[in-house]
Amino acid sequence: MSKNHFADEQVEQLRMNHYVRHVSNSTVSFTEEFKQLFYQKRQQGYLVNQIFTECGIDPRILGEKRIEGFCYTINKQSKREGGFKSRHHGSSKRKLTHQPKSDNETMEVTVKRLEHELAYTRQEVEFLKKLQMADMEARRQWESKHRPK
Repeated sequence: MSKNHFADEQVEQLRMNHYVRHVSNSTVSFTEEFKQLFYQKRQQGYLVNQIFTECGIDPRILGEKRIEGFCYTINKQSKREGGFKSRHHGSSKRKLTHQPKSDNETMEVTVKRLEHELAYTRQEVEFLKKLQMADMEARRQWESKHRPK
């Protein structure tokens, strides 16, 4: 499946718009302000392409699939507790990448991560042991039934 990539001129055009939070050759994300404005205007009956055009974004650059995906995401975000705020900033997955306040904090975060990895690895080992035991038992039972007498 091929992706519809933006040309460099299109990237620059989108980057100049203050409603665009981030743009690359393959993706574009919009500001919380734009998402709220878009949702409000949709509730008032504005057409999707009309909203993009009024906000200085050429809907032809985005394409039908991106616009459909954006509308789906806006509807979904409008129903969630956090609203239109981006979950990428401050998400738990990214907390390890922030600048530490001190060397101790870095050490604490590292220790917690390693403790978690160790516990997970121990669970994996126990699972593999049980799996191996079950396999051995199944082989024994199969051999006892199929052994020539």
